[in-house]
Amino acid sequence: MSATLLIQTLDKLVKLHQSLHEVAKKKTEAIKIGDMDALKQIMKDEQAHIMSIQKLEEARVTISKRMVPTIPDPTVMDCVKFLDLQDAEKVSEIANHLKEIIMNVTETNSLNQQLLQQSMQFVNVSLNLLKPTQKSINYGKPSGNNIQTNAIGKQGNSLLNIKA
Repeated sequence: MSATLLIQTLDKLVKLHQSLHEVAKKKTEAIKIGDMDALKQIMKDEQAHIMSIQKLEEARVTISKRMVPTIPDPTVMDCVKFLDLQDAEKVSEIANHLKEIIMNVTETNSLNQQLLQQSMQFVNVSLNLLKPTQKSINYGKPSGNNIQTNAIGKQGNSLLNIKA
């Protein structure tokens, strides 16, 4: 009975993680094209998936604790040791598939994070180009004591010594 519940819970986790991976891929495309409205909706979907995954994970932990009461926080592999051969193979197969999907989700999320960082850098560079700098970019007589003069009173260290 517990083995069947564990298998069903792991199957549901696999399906939710696959769906989460699809959402992460959509998020990548939304980031690439800069569609902020789509990105907001995708993030809402992502949060709903995460909440569902957390609930299923809590159910998995509860089932695991019932199967292996001697271990405080049993893992799926701890449970496999107490199952018959057929169920153990099925649980191991599903668990390995789940690990692969989680690695794919992690990679996609890492790519999304890098894309967002690059987008932020681009925005910052664009803003820095648009905001005025402290130095005056206009032609004219410099203000302050930055003018160096020689003994006669002419400006020194100039590339062009032209009198107007």
